[in-house]
Amino acid sequence: MSNPLDLISKTAYLKFEQCQKAFFFYKRHPYLRDKVSIDKQLTFSRGHQVGDLAQTLFPGGTDVSKQTKNSADALALTKTLVENKTPVIYEATFTFNGALIMLDILCLENEKYTAYEVKSSFKISEIYLKDACLQYYVLKNALPNLEDLFLVTLNQDYIFENELNPKQLFKKRSVKAESEKNLPYFENQLFNAQLTLEQNKIPNIAIGAQCFKPYTCDYFGNCWKETVADNSIFHLPLLNKEKLFEWYNSGIRTIDQIGEEHDAKAIIYKIKEAYFENKPIIDKERITAFLATIQTPMAAMDMEMWGPAIPKINGTKPFEQLPYLVCFFDGNIHSNIFIDYTKDERKHFAEELIESTKTFKSILVYDGTMEKMVINNLAKLFPQLKPELEELKNKFIDVFDIFLDFSYYHPAFKTNFSLKTASSVLLEDIYYSKITSGLEAMAYYDQFRLETNPVEKDIIKEELINYCKTDTLATYRLTEFLQKLIK
Repeated sequence: MSNPLDLISKTAYLKFEQCQKAFFFYKRHPYLRDKVSIDKQLTFSRGHQVGDLAQTLFPGGTDVSKQTKNSADALALTKTLVENKTPVIYEATFTFNGALIMLDILCLENEKYTAYEVKSSFKISEIYLKDACLQYYVLKNALPNLEDLFLVTLNQDYIFENELNPKQLFKKRSVKAESEKNLPYFENQLFNAQLTLEQNKIPNIAIGAQCFKPYTCDYFGNCWKETVADNSIFHLPLLNKEKLFEWYNSGIRTIDQIGEEHDAKAIIYKIKEAYFENKPIIDKERITAFLATIQTPMAAMDMEMWGPAIPKINGTKPFEQLPYLVCFFDGNIHSNIFIDYTKDERKHFAEELIESTKTFKSILVYDGTMEKMVINNLAKLFPQLKPELEELKNKFIDVFDIFLDFSYYHPAFKTNFSLKTASSVLLEDIYYSKITSGLEAMAYYDQFRLETNPVEKDIIKEELINYCKTDTLATYRLTEFLQKLIK
């Protein structure tokens, strides 16, 4: 293609697969893109870390991305490296039929090329496979003597011991067979994608299930800005996207348009009434029964987990969730356990956790799924502590349940029942500072472990503890809020 701006990168192509409008925006109106969330940025960063480590499987390569500033330069340098029969190339760049790819690792052995695409996950998803098949299509047509292309993923059975072993950490799977079968498909799809650009007008595509699959679209805010009013049916919980779009496409756009003839669940009509009257749903009987299960003395508890894709502690696996911080609030005093993980300190954490909670008869949590998983894992690791850990788990009172089963529902929740949403709607004294999510806290913990300046290290630690403390305070205050309701 004559216009380099119309080269279709792998990212652009996958947007075309999801939605032609998103593809067109990506190529022609990138400024319309939604702001990238911090969590998504952190996910990208983790992927780069895993990709960099995978390069050590084939050391000594030339990194095209570090020696070029644009795709034209990258294509030229890759061409030179291939002509010179460079044994290993990182970020090798090729184009064919308007598609542009940058391959993680390309190796030449016995006059044949083997390509590797790295993913920071255990499983090969449909989107990963499609991604790799596109790369194979380009490579087969742009590179002589292509032998195979492998998807490289993390090995979920790998256990770190003293020193990282990349050959055991990663595993690979050939995608040659699938790719060969789909060569005509990509030929046709790239033709359609180029045609979309040549027509130079925004494709007339209505919102639909494609806005969410395989990922929430980067242009969601632009396409939905005039669709999702405060009383939109898309703010209704419990209903799947298929049902919502069935209603939407039949002309039902707002909650007040839902009638008895639409055969929705009984709770949907209660939620409709709550929206119409701007009043919460309150089931005092069920809330009273829930609160009756709480015994004093009680405390709210929240844990923060660290799950690095690349394991760093002996005896751990990729993405294994390690508890590094737990905070408590008993209504008066905040306390915490903080683990540095200079070594495997999980037993110490478990013992401290048992000691810190033994005087409480009830432990308030908010969506304690992760906490229960951690305790179950600790019980497996340290069978001698299992009775005490099971006793602790049996003390859990999950405040989340009241909101999840609609014993209390406020229209301002919409479809979000998270602790931060519930507390922002119902409470006045809950404020989060720098850290706003568990994934962000995990990134801060990574910084904490790498920081060498003791003053900076203490500042990061304090931020982490404040974040966790705020969660415990919110959980405790929500319980008090419910107690006031039934009085």
